[in-house]
Amino acid sequence: MGRDGALKRIGSELLAEVLVRVWSRRSPPTVLPQKPSTAPSDSLQRAMNLIMPLHVPNIVARGTLSRVLFEATDEVLAGLNNVGTIHFARFDMVAGNLCMFSIYDGDLDGYIRDFIASIGAVFDSLMAIVKDPPPTPVSHHVDDFIDWVRAHDAFQMPESPVDLIGEGGDLTTLQRDTLVALHRHPNVQFGVYRGYPGFSVAQIRQSLSIGW
Repeated sequence: MGRDGALKRIGSELLAEVLVRVWSRRSPPTVLPQKPSTAPSDSLQRAMNLIMPLHVPNIVARGTLSRVLFEATDEVLAGLNNVGTIHFARFDMVAGNLCMFSIYDGDLDGYIRDFIASIGAVFDSLMAIVKDPPPTPVSHHVDDFIDWVRAHDAFQMPESPVDLIGEGGDLTTLQRDTLVALHRHPNVQFGVYRGYPGFSVAQIRQSLSIGW
């Protein structure tokens, strides 16, 4: 690519950045709350992608994090098992962020309340090394913790464009609205695949005679 081509590309990228910022200011906030549904399968296998930036993401903080999680392994496993609505959950370290990725049944508020009751003490320890944490102990500030989780849960791009532009929205603005959503949300989930849709944790464990 020649000098003129490089300058043209840079100019196009700057113009796109300016346009997205303008659109973001003019468009209503992108909020996609979980929709109530009478279909049982709609409340199953929902995703939570909790992104928790570390206060100081250096090797010492990561070492402290590893120690906290290793020491709490049995408590975490027993607690998550007791919740009874979690298909899977895992803690990951990604680019200076502690992440908890999980698939659960039910609504987010109920899920958060259940695992606070089961492993709230573990999250108290984690909040000590997380940036801008909610009040602790989390068991005494449940609503604050739920709000904090919602704010740090990765934005989930909708499967239907109608969910992004709203009922009666203009499909010609779909690309613009998509860019605005990506501008507002640095962490994004693009879709989800369910290998066994429509089954709850309880149904699966019962069919496999695993129990609790």
